[in-house]
Amino acid sequence: MRLPSYFSFHKLVNVFLRISAIGSKFIVFTYLSKYFTDIEFGNYSLITSLVTIMIFVLGLDFYNFSIRDILKTKETSQIQKNIVSTVLLYLVIYTVFFVLGWAVFNQINFTKEYAFLIIALCVTEHFSQEIYRFLVGFNKVLFANILLFLRTFIWGTYVLFLSYMSKSISIEFILKIWTVSNALTILITLVSSLKYIDSKSISINYNWISKGLKVSSLFFISTIFLKLIEYANRFVVDIFLGKEMVGVYTFYSSIAILITVYINTIVISFELPNILKASNEAQDQQLFPKFKKSLLVQNIVISIILLLIIYPILWWQNKPIFQEFQPILYFMIIGVVLMNYSLYYHFKLYVKHFDMQLVKTIVVSGIISLVLAIIATKYFGIYGAALAFSLSGGVLFYCRYYEVKKLKL
Repeated sequence: MRLPSYFSFHKLVNVFLRISAIGSKFIVFTYLSKYFTDIEFGNYSLITSLVTIMIFVLGLDFYNFSIRDILKTKETSQIQKNIVSTVLLYLVIYTVFFVLGWAVFNQINFTKEYAFLIIALCVTEHFSQEIYRFLVGFNKVLFANILLFLRTFIWGTYVLFLSYMSKSISIEFILKIWTVSNALTILITLVSSLKYIDSKSISINYNWISKGLKVSSLFFISTIFLKLIEYANRFVVDIFLGKEMVGVYTFYSSIAILITVYINTIVISFELPNILKASNEAQDQQLFPKFKKSLLVQNIVISIILLLIIYPILWWQNKPIFQEFQPILYFMIIGVVLMNYSLYYHFKLYVKHFDMQLVKTIVVSGIISLVLAIIATKYFGIYGAALAFSLSGGVLFYCRYYEVKKLKL
């Protein structure tokens, strides 16, 4: 009887660490919406959005191939070689990114002042994420979540402490401490991994990488277009409405996206592994209805919670511009809920290996989303941007639903 109890407690600790880490970032983000001027917060919002997008660009979704292949490998020496090859691939990508990033970011108004810091943050944030994924893949979930907790909770708490002590906080300072926190957790991981590394394994497997890049290309295209749906509206708002409105839009968008974080933590991480392990149609028929119900129930639960807590947040924030446009949160929650609920159909396609259909649904939705965002924002302002996001969620839901029904899955 102790074993199930142990695993329940173990999962509870992991969920607590993950939610605390993500929650601390949200608390800092919310605090900065009050502390910064509207233009400063708009700039900070665009930078954090850019960093988030670049994490996925830098990864090329190579992880989808590498971890699956590495976990299937039995020979320890080959596992080490493949891990080292992955790291060396990322070092090449980082080098190219530094050159291109320096050239591009120095030409953009909201990034040119922090070009080097943004590049460093993108690289360390991406590599930290890859470490987290590999640790989870090798069943080192607790260690992975402890590192995640350390690299987010500590710097966030430090920022709040400095503010409490009436110390000045700038965008530059936040980018620096965020990057340093990432670097420290990377260093901890590397030091703890040294004993497992054989010097003979330090070489690059070109054939393996070439194969991986081909396999990952479909996932990469899907990821980029999905991030287009989630984040492109923020940059469109900047173009048509300016930095103040970007801050408002991103604030409410970040609150709505907490739904996705919650669903990934509470539903996906626990129920998806069982679905992927299902070996026959009978098991699918049993697990998928439960998964669908969990998605529906948990989406409703977290949406209600967010709608309740927004009012005390706005009262504490005490900024008229955020209070004036509070209704856009309703549109964004609808959009995020539709996206998350459509995961039921997404994974129906995924487990049956209908990869092209998966890509098609996201690419089509991404293109429609961008067109809607541009038109709606230009003619209807910030409410148009929020409505476009909500409609984009509906488009993605319909595209995934349509493919599943067409294939009779």
